[in-house]
Amino acid sequence: MPFVERKRFVRRKDEERRGWGSYGGYSALEHRVRRLAHAVSLPLAVAIAVVFALAALGAFAVVKPYVSVRVDPDVYSLLSERGSAEVYVSSEAPLPIGAERVWRFGSLYVYKTVVRSAGEVEALLNTPGVRSVYAEKRLRPAVVSYSASGYDLSRDVDNEFHEAVGAWTGRGVVVAIIDTGIDYTHPDFFDEKNNSVVRLLVSVLYRKGAQPYVIWDFSKNGSVSSLLAFDKRYWEEYGEPVFLDANGHGTHVAGIVAGRGWASSGKYRGVAPGASLVIVKAFDKTGSSSIDLCLTALEWVHDNARPLGIRILSLSWGAYFASDGSDPLSLAVDSIVDEGVWVFVAAGNAGNAPNTIAVPGVSRKAVTVGAWDAYYDRLASFSSLGPTVDGRMKPDFVGAGVMTVAPKSAYAQLPQVPTLGDLGDRYVPMSGTSMSTPCVAGVAANFIEYYERCCGRSPTLQDFVNWMTTNGRRVNVFYKDFITGWGIPLSPR
Repeated sequence: MPFVERKRFVRRKDEERRGWGSYGGYSALEHRVRRLAHAVSLPLAVAIAVVFALAALGAFAVVKPYVSVRVDPDVYSLLSERGSAEVYVSSEAPLPIGAERVWRFGSLYVYKTVVRSAGEVEALLNTPGVRSVYAEKRLRPAVVSYSASGYDLSRDVDNEFHEAVGAWTGRGVVVAIIDTGIDYTHPDFFDEKNNSVVRLLVSVLYRKGAQPYVIWDFSKNGSVSSLLAFDKRYWEEYGEPVFLDANGHGTHVAGIVAGRGWASSGKYRGVAPGASLVIVKAFDKTGSSSIDLCLTALEWVHDNARPLGIRILSLSWGAYFASDGSDPLSLAVDSIVDEGVWVFVAAGNAGNAPNTIAVPGVSRKAVTVGAWDAYYDRLASFSSLGPTVDGRMKPDFVGAGVMTVAPKSAYAQLPQVPTLGDLGDRYVPMSGTSMSTPCVAGVAANFIEYYERCCGRSPTLQDFVNWMTTNGRRVNVFYKDFITGWGIPLSPR
């Protein structure tokens, strides 16, 4: 994306829980194995059995040895091809190096600089505090094409599947979403008093003065109609709206979390329709972004989470490259978790093959979410599997991720879905771990409201994981595995 100078703004470069009480004549163990095989297919069930049998024999280390990825192989490829490479150096201490840009996440520093030889890379890796050196990557939403044939889209499948139909709606919980923006004019993003449920909009595709982002606060900058006029003006001039979603992905994700369902008379409401949103736009109308833009968006969330009371961050995007969690995006996500924010990240859509978790889903501290076909009660065929390259069990949970119906952006070119009838202009089904991630994030918002009301204190992320491993639906009843993790989170009842 071109870097365009203008007066005030500059376009940035880059881009019902099921009852299992009766065993039907089988022993408890036989039933569990059959249940697992039904859910994830026989080959995958066998794979789980083999891995954990080896683990019990102490041979897991042989099956999956630790792999450290401190330097991205693409760095050496770029040096060989071009003689230089633009890299991102992650360090736990300040570095005396020249850098085009520096991002800071507490004690973590990420430098964007240029290296011209393998020797320079080795020198950086040997510098105290340096965690890793990675090259630029393109990042995209974790959504896939999927036929609607055979799916009853009249079902509100995400709420039904995650049991999000009780008293808990995420009231008072602020959820941040980094994505392609949002159609803030959609009826589902207004509350009972006709106020926007979006507390703040941020765009890192544009900048204002020295700030590498632009902010719109309805209480300070103007109404929804004023924002729409502003967005359309810049869209016409630069080819990209500042905050508006011209792609459709961000609106869908936001609707899964907190859509009120007004346009469908409550039918397609979000999992946590009492939550409020902070929208950070870091992906353009083509659904593309870069490490620069994503780091800037993550840095903004890190610095503003406490002042704005952000409790949850949902990330439905990523890139596929080898990382043990030491890449700059995963480390940035870890730092945000350290600030008390629960981060939910898409596992990726690389198919049911091992070691395909996307970055930053490999983050050590984030909750990584795979996809489940809630219509047919089985693992989604596209959902990425773990372990990570260093042998950690990912994903952590799975959520409804196939043909999930949610708000459709009126400003994006998306296909019409005849099976939705008159609602085809307001809603659209999408599939991917992009959809399962906000489902689980929405359940987390409901859990926070429930826990604070019932336990009298704010829960930790570990409280959420512990509660869900006991009260959620387990697919693999033996262990956390690399296919479905701890299973399927269910909203408190």
